[in-house]
Amino acid sequence: MATVKKLVGDAALYGVSSIVARLLNFLLTPLHTAVLPKSEYGAYSDLYVFIAFLMVVLTYGMETAYFRFSQRSDANSESVYSTSLLSILGTTVFFLLVLSLFYKPLAEVLRYGSRPELVLGMGLIVAFEAVAAVPFARLRAQGKAARFVAIKTGLILVNIVLNLFFYQWYPAHNPAFDAHTVQWVLVANLGASLFMLLCLWPEWRAIRFPNFDWTVWRRMLAFGLPLLLAGLPGVANEMADRFFIKYLLPAETSLADVGTYSAIYKLSIFLVMFNQAFRYAAEPFFFKAGSQGNAAPLLARTTRAFVAVVGLGMVSVLAGLDLLKHFIAAKYWDHLHLLPILLLANLFLALNTQLSLGYKLNDKTSLALRVTLVGFALTVVLNWAWIPLWGIEGAAWATLVSYAGMTLVSYGLGTKHFPVPYEVGKISLYLVAAAACGYGAFLASGMPLLQIVAAGVYAAVVFAVERPDRWRHTSVPNQTPAP
Repeated sequence: MATVKKLVGDAALYGVSSIVARLLNFLLTPLHTAVLPKSEYGAYSDLYVFIAFLMVVLTYGMETAYFRFSQRSDANSESVYSTSLLSILGTTVFFLLVLSLFYKPLAEVLRYGSRPELVLGMGLIVAFEAVAAVPFARLRAQGKAARFVAIKTGLILVNIVLNLFFYQWYPAHNPAFDAHTVQWVLVANLGASLFMLLCLWPEWRAIRFPNFDWTVWRRMLAFGLPLLLAGLPGVANEMADRFFIKYLLPAETSLADVGTYSAIYKLSIFLVMFNQAFRYAAEPFFFKAGSQGNAAPLLARTTRAFVAVVGLGMVSVLAGLDLLKHFIAAKYWDHLHLLPILLLANLFLALNTQLSLGYKLNDKTSLALRVTLVGFALTVVLNWAWIPLWGIEGAAWATLVSYAGMTLVSYGLGTKHFPVPYEVGKISLYLVAAAACGYGAFLASGMPLLQIVAAGVYAAVVFAVERPDRWRHTSVPNQTPAP
């Protein structure tokens, strides 16, 4: 019970802080969508998709490998930390050297030939974020959730202040200043990243060069590289829709289409942040539980509850859309019908992330590659077929089908290699109820009472399903009554 309370406590801390940080960062969306032309907002979204892709490459599974190997009873945690961090530092320096030589030709390939500085800024942001990954993982492994949260929140606040400086304060005092360009978003992010690295100074001081263990390093690579190979198509799944929109639709409007699609996608951030918060707490928790042999029943219970809560999040976003839509400029509202599709897609993605813990616990990280390859294949084929026919709506449906397919494959492979007594019936019910009630809330836009009813119906379904379980768990035979 104490371990479950620890998970809940950490998840709550990560969750609240993640919500606050994301909401603070989300406040920049009205600013960016209003100030930046659609094509520049599209460039902003495009560049940050590449940042996500390169982050997977430059961390190559070392973050998760650090969790795995630092929790072993025979492990020297400080040696594991120094080994993983020095490894990432070395590869990041190599990446920056290569980028400094080839960023201009790369800019031509990415259609930023007239502005190669954007590609250079993108690379620097990736480098700063990559070298911070293991220090942040160390804070999570050591249970220093408060410090982790404080630094992450500070990073967001500095980024917000710098964005407000470049897009509001400075243009107001210097009318000749061109604020209608994405480059200032990158500059603000670089400034915030430097602040982050300074805050992590105690973690940098913990590096011990003699502690680099080649044997441990090879074992960590063997564990982490399958995660890299799995992560690449996984991130490709997330970026492929914008990539295909950019290259399959007319060149003169493609970046504007990317901007429109990305602006709508922004409104699904609430599901993404909950998934991230839970993952931050769940990974070290379940790896520790796995070493004690009681991970499977815990994973089953938390997965059911996880889907119920994320489903409620989906319905709530759609029920509150009349308010939330004001976080993006009105010029994007004609495409709000994409939001229910994208929210349901992200619900499946969150469930897939939860299911993947099963085979990670059994060191079957290669299974993640199979799952993401299925998703990647679906993403490529469906985007290639549907975007020319239906435009950005085709991209949204392709994302949903891809993530749902990944979830089914992940469940099949995961339960085969690490049997978990998932309550499939209840989980499926929550998924169907979330989709139906969420779409009902969307159709009821402009009618607050009906939107509340739709959210209430979903909550009633969850309550009706969970209440018998609560009764059953409270009636434990031979339990001594409390005095």
